[in-house]
Amino acid sequence: MKIIRATGCILLLFAVAAALISSVNGECSACKGGSATAQQDVLNNEWAAFLGKEAPKEVLSSTGGLVNPQYSRQNNPGLQVEKSEASVDEENLNAKKVKDLNVSSNSEASNSRADPKRSQSFVSVLVPLERVNTSSIIVDISPNSTEYIPGAINIPYTKFLDPGGALKPVSELASVLGDAGISQDDDVLIYGECQPCGGGPSAATYVYWIMKYLGHKDVRLLDGGIDDWVKSLQSTVMKPGILAAKSYTPTLKADLLATYDYMQSKTAQIVDGRTAEEFNSGSITSAVNIAYDKVLDGKRIKDEASLQKLFAYLRKDQPVVVYTNTGVKASMVWLPLTLLGYDARLYSWQDWDANQPKINIAIKDATAQPTQAKIGDVVQITVFFEDTNQSQKSQNENNEGNETVLTIKGCATCGFGSPQGYADLSSSDGVVKIGSTSQAQNSAEDSDFKVQALVKNSVGAQVSKVVMKLISGDQFAGIWNANVAAGVYKVDIVVSLKDITKTFNDALEIEVVGTSNYKNLVN
Repeated sequence: MKIIRATGCILLLFAVAAALISSVNGECSACKGGSATAQQDVLNNEWAAFLGKEAPKEVLSSTGGLVNPQYSRQNNPGLQVEKSEASVDEENLNAKKVKDLNVSSNSEASNSRADPKRSQSFVSVLVPLERVNTSSIIVDISPNSTEYIPGAINIPYTKFLDPGGALKPVSELASVLGDAGISQDDDVLIYGECQPCGGGPSAATYVYWIMKYLGHKDVRLLDGGIDDWVKSLQSTVMKPGILAAKSYTPTLKADLLATYDYMQSKTAQIVDGRTAEEFNSGSITSAVNIAYDKVLDGKRIKDEASLQKLFAYLRKDQPVVVYTNTGVKASMVWLPLTLLGYDARLYSWQDWDANQPKINIAIKDATAQPTQAKIGDVVQITVFFEDTNQSQKSQNENNEGNETVLTIKGCATCGFGSPQGYADLSSSDGVVKIGSTSQAQNSAEDSDFKVQALVKNSVGAQVSKVVMKLISGDQFAGIWNANVAAGVYKVDIVVSLKDITKTFNDALEIEVVGTSNYKNLVN
């Protein structure tokens, strides 16, 4: 029996561990690429909940004694509750009466961070817990809330985003608010967080930014979250409130959102709010890195003195643009900048990347002659290109020779410098013809547009680089001397235009057969 029970316990632990790993690996739409620390926070919290009363000390320490509201009230002496003697109200909200206990100075609750000092300008936006009931509508933006501040409605922040994480059109944003029972004239208080990403106020500050972007005047943020609410011995309810739908009419404040053209104008100071690792892997030119979590003390905005020190080298007489992957976490940096008097705007790395110049072509056909070569043979590699932009194909049919058009997205007007620095655009605004006169006059080595064939052996190592030259129209060709060991070789085609590169992996295969007269040939 002992063996059976032990086996059962082991299987249970494996099942729980598997579920926890699956939970940690999940990411919310706005937090793709979340840090290992954030994911570990989720794992710690779930593990503490599983262990019940035996929560690891490091978990209680890192969360100020709070794992989640329900767990905390069960295990923290300062948050013990008893069921209300009053009957459940007709909306079945299950409000719980909290005991008014004296918490000793050495308890977990008394070890929480001290409230940051707030000036009147900060308090006018970051509302203290005791002033919650002064707002007409309270909105919890958490996607998976299990308890709410009494009277709060729920609008998951993901409703404001499309599946890719980008902000929805203004008309749809207005519909989300109106359908939830909010008009442009209502006084709104926002709170909540994205638990799958490790928590934090980014989702709430982003919805606050959205409403300011829509021109909403009376909107504020709760200075804390549901854990802080419970910790202050306030009651909660298990279901959100519901309001009748209204009409929401936005008055757009477009200057709160930076555009690609604005970024190219070099008007603003640029702040990359992503992690140092993300920043180092690639960033917008001239951006400085202030990671979003640098403005936080736990899950709350830092005090003003700390924030002023953090932003000391940013000028107040010049606009500031803050960006992260989707812009959600950038809102956490944008908010204190705004409260400190900076002209701050939001942007996203997603939009920047989408607007980078790209070569919009595909390989129509790639051939090798002969396809089965003997060792030492000369092999001609030929590539035919075609345009991938359907809107350009109809235009191409009217061009003599049906030449392919390379769409250089953004270059004609985006401020990268003279478009002619990329290629001759005199005949087509913003595009380059592969077979245009200006291209044909130059050799492939001197032209802005270059094509190369990279020959790889069976383990993927490069054995040869072949320069492809323009033959006619959309056709490029190069010669490879197959002085290699017998085997099958794959060929990558690499197209480049100045700093823009596109690689077509494994565009064709060439088989080399026979016995070599050369020594030390290795496949």
